[in-house]
Amino acid sequence: MNNSDDTRYQLYGAWNRHLYQWWDYYNSLYLKGGLKRPVIRLSSLKAVLGQWDAANRTLTLSLFHIEADDWFRVMDTLRHEMAHQYVDEVLRPVGESAHGPAFKAACQKLRCGHKSSDQGVPQEEGRALRRLKKVLSLAASPNENEAQLAMQKARELMLKYNLDRVALDCERDFFSRTLGTIKARHTSAELRMASLLGRFFFVEVLWQHTYDALQDKAGTVLMVYGTPSSLEMAHYVYDYLWMVMEALWTQYRTVNKVPGHQQRQRYFAGVLDGFYRKLEKQERAIQEIQALVWQGDPRLTGYYRYLNPRIRTCYGGGVHATGVYHAGVNDGRKVTLHKPIQEKKSSHGGYIARE
Repeated sequence: MNNSDDTRYQLYGAWNRHLYQWWDYYNSLYLKGGLKRPVIRLSSLKAVLGQWDAANRTLTLSLFHIEADDWFRVMDTLRHEMAHQYVDEVLRPVGESAHGPAFKAACQKLRCGHKSSDQGVPQEEGRALRRLKKVLSLAASPNENEAQLAMQKARELMLKYNLDRVALDCERDFFSRTLGTIKARHTSAELRMASLLGRFFFVEVLWQHTYDALQDKAGTVLMVYGTPSSLEMAHYVYDYLWMVMEALWTQYRTVNKVPGHQQRQRYFAGVLDGFYRKLEKQERAIQEIQALVWQGDPRLTGYYRYLNPRIRTCYGGGVHATGVYHAGVNDGRKVTLHKPIQEKKSSHGGYIARE
């Protein structure tokens, strides 16, 4: 056996250990320990992503699946096979097909078949996004007052649209999307970004534990939950703000002759705090003038809690209010979302891209 083979088999062993850990986690979280551990094995077959063998109490997952897909999809397959196990060993229906009522009930318990955002943006939400795009285009005005008014108008449109859908209890589907990369620890700026998206952009946010199989690296990643249009907007804001912060930091370093990047995260935290305060001020103005107050979407909250029944609130550490931080706050108050957005197909089912 050469070194390459040895490394590969070590990786397979790591995957197998993680599969057992996640099986234990879901059995405890969703089934209250109602199942007994099966044998979990990896298969080189490509045609079948997962399989449950009741006679041998063996749950199999495809190596190809783990190599090709993100861990959230692999875990959906794991829960799917756990649902088959639950039917065979706990529910034990008589005369039902493999995917009959008992299996559907098991899937409900295990939250499998959970939807990603691959379906794209529905037609009605697409129209709302196009209208929002036109308004945000006006925010590119070199006149600062005009740009600020355009951004506030865009927030009014988003708020009215979401308030109407909740008030009328319109039919709406919810999905999830990951933003950023898997890390063991996240910076104060990343934590502030998550807080900003959850506070102002009609999504629920969660630092979700996950696993990068190819890198054999466990950590957390930012998961956002919402309607397709809200996910599109949150994704756009996320990408746009990181782009703007990098540009602002480069400019700040050049003008102030700051050596290195030791102060970058402190500056980023300041920019996001400044932008957060700006959005709060706009929100107060909208409440005073339009009497529009967002109190959340009960359906979205229910969906989020259904998928995450055990949620623990964590608070990130603060940053020292240095001159660099305050410079970031001042620059953040001047940030305006003004890049046009457009619907565009991608592996995520479409996202709002910068033009």
